[in-house]
Amino acid sequence: MSTERVNIDTVTPDITTFWDWMNDIELLETTGADQLVVGYDYFSSKFSPFFAKTAYDEDVYVMTSQSLFNLDREGNPVLNGIEGETRNYNGTDYTYDGIADVEVVQNEDGTVDYNITMRDDVVFSDGTPMTIDDVIFSMYVFSDPTYDGSSTFYSVPIEGMEEYRSGMELLINLICAAGPDNTDFTNWTEEQQTAFWDAFWKGGEKFAQEIVDYCVANSYAEEGDVAGAAAAWAYPDLAADATAADFFQAIVDNYGYDLSDAGINAETAGSSITDYIYAELGDQASVYQTGIATGSSVPNITGIIKTGDYSMTVHMTSFDATAIYQMALPVAPLHYYGDVSKYDYENNMFGFTKGDLSTVRAKTTQPMGAGPYKFVSYENGVVTFEANENYWKGQPKTPYILFQETAASDKLSGVASDAATFDITDPNFTVDTANDIESYNSNGELTGDKLTTFAVDNLGYGYIAMCANNVCVDGDPASDASKNLRKGFATLFAVYRDTVVNSYYGETASIIQYPISNTSWAAPRPSDEGYEIAYSVDVDGNPIYTDDMTEQERYDAALQAAIGFFKAAGLNWDEASGKFVA
Repeated sequence: MSTERVNIDTVTPDITTFWDWMNDIELLETTGADQLVVGYDYFSSKFSPFFAKTAYDEDVYVMTSQSLFNLDREGNPVLNGIEGETRNYNGTDYTYDGIADVEVVQNEDGTVDYNITMRDDVVFSDGTPMTIDDVIFSMYVFSDPTYDGSSTFYSVPIEGMEEYRSGMELLINLICAAGPDNTDFTNWTEEQQTAFWDAFWKGGEKFAQEIVDYCVANSYAEEGDVAGAAAAWAYPDLAADATAADFFQAIVDNYGYDLSDAGINAETAGSSITDYIYAELGDQASVYQTGIATGSSVPNITGIIKTGDYSMTVHMTSFDATAIYQMALPVAPLHYYGDVSKYDYENNMFGFTKGDLSTVRAKTTQPMGAGPYKFVSYENGVVTFEANENYWKGQPKTPYILFQETAASDKLSGVASDAATFDITDPNFTVDTANDIESYNSNGELTGDKLTTFAVDNLGYGYIAMCANNVCVDGDPASDASKNLRKGFATLFAVYRDTVVNSYYGETASIIQYPISNTSWAAPRPSDEGYEIAYSVDVDGNPIYTDDMTEQERYDAALQAAIGFFKAAGLNWDEASGKFVA
């Protein structure tokens, strides 16, 4: 199921009351006519091109940033940005441009060169010229051994990347790996270790409490019922009077002291475990975010090669289909996020001390770049942007844009009511929402005299999940019998998707056949070779359905196919009664 969201803007917005309130927090002096207010989801204040983790925080830095190159509407990279490219999408031609050209050269020995040439007239919002040094600085931040943001730029096969990242580890990871009973204080002090484990357990309790709060907010558990929330989170064995600390202990028992996304952080309900630990450490957090040498390494990445003030080559040891997308990175200003005195390409200095990203982290809440807008402030739940007069495409026509935090339930009223506080928003486009929008317009339609609606596919989908450890045969989730058991259930669930989704969502959702949103460039299309309806073949690999089947005939065919899967799973079928028996 792929749901839709709706962007709504008011035809004649009245934001006078809102702007009177905004003046109280001493933002820039403006009038209602020169700003656009957007009803937004809640932010986490990580507005960094390096460390933003939520989509909403990313949207903030994207307003202020410029990527090395862009993607078209189908997700294909635009490699001739300087001159621009015209491409067709759904019958309409669109022109795409950018700040760089990228030439991809596949060499006879299997290596690949990405030759990058930048425009020479781009400046950051403070007027400082952008050069290839800013690109190299950004690449080295993403490649640092202590980098712990969401980018995986370091994973592509750039020559020398592995050697550069080896021999160093974050102090926090070393202390975790050593455990709370460690007595070797070669790389840290006993006081630092004690402070860390104190922060670990206190932060962990809050990490678990966030899960509880999430479960309560989504009606998975009653208020104050930690054990109930834990059970909903696949931790069913807590005592009835369990606390958040007990819940976190259970998580640690499951993962050990592994803070990674494959460890404790796999259980996150929003914030990462390290966020809570660093918050408890306070001013000392930066100490634990530095790198400690644990072995030999090299001072540079040999595959990142500067060839001129506005050009470079990235040399990779092999072809990687994801590499071109990884290089569409935001170009961050070296002079702002780094230290110019520490940049000397020829002497292996790249704007910061290797293993110490403290100067980069210090700007996490204050983004700056070469994007269309400048970040002004984030106060009282409102992010304020001002048009960038130095933007390479020209100063935007809307002088000010505000992202105003609001609850999802308040988005529609926030743009449609007489006391509307913002101009555009994106509520969940349910049937009820559509009905409410139609009621606001005098013509009873989604677009009218009050509201204009644009429906777009949402980058997400809903699904039914089965726990393989629970839905299995003889306790072996990986056996063929267990897989057939799950396929039988999935076949029955899948055949009713059209009926259920259409009756509940109407035209606001569509059925997908693969676990990827149709909005993604990578989503399989019906015209692709091998494309098929989900769970539409039987245990022998034969098609279950034909095009001329009625709805009831499809249900009957799915039932017979499921019986075949269950038989293959080893369940006992009684022909006389037409039932499975013990």
